[in-house]
Amino acid sequence: MNRGRVGLAAAAGVLAAGGAAVAVLAGGPGAGSATSLRLGTPPTAVRSYWNPARIAGATALGHKAQGLLGAPAGYPAGMPFHGNPALGALLLHDRTGDHYCTASVIDSPKRNLLITAAHCIHGGQNGGYFSQVAFMPGYDAKNLPYGLWTAKLLVVPWGWTHNSDPDLDFGFIAVDPLNGHQIADVVGHDTLARDQGFVNRVFVGGYPDVRYEPGDHPISCSNTTSRQARYQTRFDCDGYPNGTSGSPWLLHYDPVSRTGQVIGVLGGFQQGGNTPWTSYAAYFDKDVWNLRASADRQA
Repeated sequence: MNRGRVGLAAAAGVLAAGGAAVAVLAGGPGAGSATSLRLGTPPTAVRSYWNPARIAGATALGHKAQGLLGAPAGYPAGMPFHGNPALGALLLHDRTGDHYCTASVIDSPKRNLLITAAHCIHGGQNGGYFSQVAFMPGYDAKNLPYGLWTAKLLVVPWGWTHNSDPDLDFGFIAVDPLNGHQIADVVGHDTLARDQGFVNRVFVGGYPDVRYEPGDHPISCSNTTSRQARYQTRFDCDGYPNGTSGSPWLLHYDPVSRTGQVIGVLGGFQQGGNTPWTSYAAYFDKDVWNLRASADRQA
């Protein structure tokens, strides 16, 4: 599928929202072409920034309403679990402070890419790229079993930077090596899949607002998706509030390897939904495939 939107972002739209950085624009003006930001902050400085107090004080990013009465009858509910090595909490800093989303390690030739929602790393047409981006794979109840990995490159589609297109709410992050190793060689990875249709049984794991999960564990749920719009997929399961943006939707999830095929990430329409029980994802077609190729070339 082709979104068919064309637009150019102003230079100010791709500058970081704080921190040392250099803007690098890549690709042409098509909606699915890439913009990118190569972060200039040294990894040691990012690790120093995210001390235990800052990690604990980061708030869940998102626009889902809080304090609602609860899901309609018959909806399944996400349950706490101890996570997957390739799934993690994504730390970031924007103009309003320190926040977190969800991201996961995806297959790539250079073995250093994460996938998440575009709105977790870029503020859209009225914003810019975020700073102090770091990833904690396998994070569970304040434990960082695989350490903290710093971002060196952020990549989102032109259509997101130009007009916050919800059909292009996905992005990639290249992370620095840690102790001489690439992240996929340490924690494994999921596989990117495209053009899988709108009706699939998926496994979705993510990091919810701690007001929903006081134990500070990730949550997971399996359910069958449906078509919401031309380029939007819907997932019904309660317990996906702010913080779960970027959660991978895994097709053919293997409970032994704890990996699957990513056919979407929580985001898209309403930046993932207005309630904790209905979530959305932009449909994955050639646009996400080409964006990963652009991210890997620059990584």
